[in-house]
Amino acid sequence: MTLDGTNTWLIAEPGSSSALVVDPGPDDEAHLRRVRDEVAAAGQRVAKILLTHGHPDHAAGAAAFAAMTGAPVLAADPAHRLGSEGLAPGDTVTAGGCEVRVVATPGHTADSVCLLLPADA
Repeated sequence: MTLDGTNTWLIAEPGSSSALVVDPGPDDEAHLRRVRDEVAAAGQRVAKILLTHGHPDHAAGAAAFAAMTGAPVLAADPAHRLGSEGLAPGDTVTAGGCEVRVVATPGHTADSVCLLLPADA
């Protein structure tokens, strides 16, 4: 179930060799392949997968997408991480020629975070 759909975000500067993928979405192979193919069409590889929170419409496909791309999954909740990195308030994640700052926004879920691109603020 994806409610009104899945908002999966690809973050990278044009010409970068890598990209961040935010909220890969449900465990739906066709959807995950489309996300992977969009990154590849831009001439990029997935460097990191970031989760804004652990609800299934945002995070259920993260493990399959990580297996598909070889990228680690970063999340505030350790239960959703794949790899050694997490997301904590104030962290800065760098990839795709971008810096993304982690902002805690608990409410929707206890592990909810927003991602701020300071260069665009």
